[in-house]
Amino acid sequence: MRKFWVLISILVIVLAVGYFFGVRNFDSKEEPVANSSVSPDLSSIAPSPTAEPTPVPPIPSRYEIAGFSFQSQASLGNWDALHEEACEEASLILVQYWNDSKSLSAQTMEDEIQAMIAWENQNGYSQDLTAKQFVLVAKNYYDIASASASYDVTIESIKQEIAQNHPVVIPAAGRLLGNPYFTAPGPVYHMLVIIGYDANTFIVQDVGTRRGDHYRYNQTILLNAIHEWTGDPNTIESGKKAMIVFN
Repeated sequence: MRKFWVLISILVIVLAVGYFFGVRNFDSKEEPVANSSVSPDLSSIAPSPTAEPTPVPPIPSRYEIAGFSFQSQASLGNWDALHEEACEEASLILVQYWNDSKSLSAQTMEDEIQAMIAWENQNGYSQDLTAKQFVLVAKNYYDIASASASYDVTIESIKQEIAQNHPVVIPAAGRLLGNPYFTAPGPVYHMLVIIGYDANTFIVQDVGTRRGDHYRYNQTILLNAIHEWTGDPNTIESGKKAMIVFN
């Protein structure tokens, strides 16, 4: 009988010890709680790649926009006060007729200039237009939505636009252009259309002379002459560089 109780006691002790260690082992399998005060190791995480700038496509060494008709701002030979100030209107007319793939006769140029100047007078525009005013006339008179004024004007930026078949109209201190066909001393303020370039020159439609069809200006001379209207002919050479792009 005594042996029986000894065996029972031993069995109870064994079961108790097994239960105790079983519980300890079960608890040890729980995931430890993360310590928020410890910074994670980020050394193995690769940095995000830096976005590469979009490369500017190379432009051809020469380019000319085809299809431009030409008439001067005094297409009928009448260089009176009205026509001497009509370079803005005449330049815009050239672009509009190119955009519509139309030829332009001397009489049509005259009729278009007269109609546009009458409209400008009715709508409060002065006879000399800034680049932004020129854009407004293009949009409101001819409904050319693609016209925009830019003040990032360099030889390369002009070429970039031309190479995309975008005509460029520039405002200029006319006497800095040095055009021998201007009546001396030349216009204080002038506008013309750039339609091409080669290695050293810009090809333009210069409405300020009847010899302005595909006239060529040295690129540096033209760039230096680009100045926007300031409202005062005495300060034209301090005007900002600007261009009107038709894209």
